[in-house]
Amino acid sequence: MARQAGRDFHTLTVDHRLRPESASEAALTARRAEALGATAHILIWDAPAPGQAAARRARHGLLADAARGLGANRLFLAHTADDVIETLLMRLSRKEAAWRALAAMGELSASPAWPEGRGVSLARPLVRMAREDLRQWLSARGQAWVEDPSNTNRAFERVRVRSAAPPPASPAGRRLLALNEAALRTDARLRQLAHLRVRAGADILPWGAVRLNAAKFAGGSREVGLRACEALMLAVSGERALPGPDSVSALLDALLAGIPLNAGGVMLTREGVMGRDPGAAAGRADGHGGAAALHLAPGDCGVFDSRMLVCAGSVPLTVQPLRMQNRPVPDVPARLRPSLTVISGGGQSVIAGLDTPPGEGAAGALIADRLDALLGVSAYGTAGQNTV
Repeated sequence: MARQAGRDFHTLTVDHRLRPESASEAALTARRAEALGATAHILIWDAPAPGQAAARRARHGLLADAARGLGANRLFLAHTADDVIETLLMRLSRKEAAWRALAAMGELSASPAWPEGRGVSLARPLVRMAREDLRQWLSARGQAWVEDPSNTNRAFERVRVRSAAPPPASPAGRRLLALNEAALRTDARLRQLAHLRVRAGADILPWGAVRLNAAKFAGGSREVGLRACEALMLAVSGERALPGPDSVSALLDALLAGIPLNAGGVMLTREGVMGRDPGAAAGRADGHGGAAALHLAPGDCGVFDSRMLVCAGSVPLTVQPLRMQNRPVPDVPARLRPSLTVISGGGQSVIAGLDTPPGEGAAGALIADRLDALLGVSAYGTAGQNTV
């Protein structure tokens, strides 16, 4: 495909450094990729930790960072139908599982890494192909592969589930995959409707908040309102994980009732302004230290608190939360002022989004980018064309 389109083709291999053989296996993979005409890159996890969940988080962060560094906005992954079935069974085993647990591993989805994955989507062209069929296809072409021994370690939940999972071609496997397809279509439609609700009822404020119109959230489907609120909470807070369903429901109820609320990393004022929870950003009396300061050399860019992109110009910058309510900032509710982002450098201090950073730097909240990742990419949607 890359050759036909006249495009560069890159492969990314993650060395998790969890086994002594991982470096040689990554090198072997890179050599095979280069033999096929690809430019190979080996990404190393510098702080390996036990557990497949930790490895997955690190892997997606490394892949997204590398893709962005190459100017690509789409990663192709080799998940198969077996991976889909295993994921469904794992999700459905959770006590809080609902229909949304079935909407896993679409053919196209946003990167789960944040903020590393902003603007990056994941494509899974083999997601309807059985793992055994893929192995047979490779064997018929004389291609060998490396079997990760952790795939047979029953200490991991996925391995235990895999041993009992039905094959994709079996009646049970086909039913699970059909449910997955239906759930993905439903989820895509729900996100589309939630996107419309956000456009109608939320105004993004440049300092890193949104102003919500309660009347726009009062009508229509509550499910749509909840998904819209969930996306807004993630976009404003910068948190990596979804807020709990109870927190999302409480926030929607508070918005409709016109009462303030702290939940899921955000603070909602009675006037309907949702900003970053000041305690999460600036620290709390219980010992939570708040967001770590970000230091940027001239010409560098970074993301502060997973929600504010800052680029230094001609002078080094330090980025941190304001931490004060009594500093006058027009049009910003006093209770939300401690979570404002302060950029200092060259003897000046300014509020991100309200003033130009010193040394002709630049800053902007990532709210719109996060909303696009959460609501703008569907399993059957379209995205950019630069690929890895």
